[in-house]
Amino acid sequence: MKLVDGLKTREEIVKLMTERGVADEDNDAGFRSVNLDAYLVQLDSRRLPVDRRPQVAVVVAEGEITGGEQPAGQVGGESTAALLRQARDEEEIKAVVLRVDSPGGEVFASEQIRREVELLKAAGKPVVVSMGDLAASGGYWISMNADRIYADPSTITGSIGIFGLIPNFARTLDKIGVHDGVGTTRFAGAFDVTRPLDPEVGRVVQAVINKGYADFTGKVAAARGKPVEEIDAVARGRVWSGAQAKERGLVDELGDLRDAIADAAERAKLGDKDKFRVSYVEKPATPFAQFMSGFAGSRIGAALLQESGLARAVLARTMPETEAQLRFVENAVKDRNGAPVKSLAYCFCGL
Repeated sequence: MKLVDGLKTREEIVKLMTERGVADEDNDAGFRSVNLDAYLVQLDSRRLPVDRRPQVAVVVAEGEITGGEQPAGQVGGESTAALLRQARDEEEIKAVVLRVDSPGGEVFASEQIRREVELLKAAGKPVVVSMGDLAASGGYWISMNADRIYADPSTITGSIGIFGLIPNFARTLDKIGVHDGVGTTRFAGAFDVTRPLDPEVGRVVQAVINKGYADFTGKVAAARGKPVEEIDAVARGRVWSGAQAKERGLVDELGDLRDAIADAAERAKLGDKDKFRVSYVEKPATPFAQFMSGFAGSRIGAALLQESGLARAVLARTMPETEAQLRFVENAVKDRNGAPVKSLAYCFCGL
């Protein structure tokens, strides 16, 4: 019907563009090209004057800390660590403020983020933590190695502790007479939710938890320059206000985000506040999420979203950062990533 010019695969299109365009060995496609995201960045940079002042970068870690890549607005071991790594690699960024508002989460993901804080400092870039309403357990884990920790007097922090979660429905099934399961050793099917936990397996799990707690308190002691015994005395899962945490040496100063930014700039010797600028290093939203944000901001979009339950459901699914998060522990139980035991550093501060 002459509605298209040809039938070609992606590889054939690339070959055609290479033949008709300008060859470029440095480009991944093999020809001189620009993708839509880079094109839009260029448009934005032309509209706005280039600000070449040194930067204090703000990286926000808000919400439960989960493993892997997470969408914009959530804390992921891989994705949040990548933001800190980006701040380390960009020459214009001279100091970093890590804004923490988190009850904690997965231990391994917290450790991934903490390592990036150490690497930033090793690269000569000061790191200052600004605690929001909540920076407890894993939230404190990612904060403890900063050059300086700021908290509000009412911040909930501390909760230095570890727990393990192994769901089991054996007693529930016993009430309805369901008894099944055979294993060659006590470790075969040890984490089957339909069978009672073997005491020997329980001791192994407890050893994992004890190791995690020893790592947590040991790292805090090293970061804060205190004996492990002194940290243990204020740890054991105890929760402190920001003012109490300062008295116990877990935070350095009481102040807000502006105080933390000023401290980071001073440590990087950037001079007065007009000599540097503040930038946010954040994961960009997907193109569809950006479209939905713009749509919601329009008069027609706002009206439709207000009246349409379907539209709100689509918005929640396509923009997870705007959707009320499911209970973190429930997610941890469902998603084990193949690991039989998952240790968590999480504060139930709101219960």
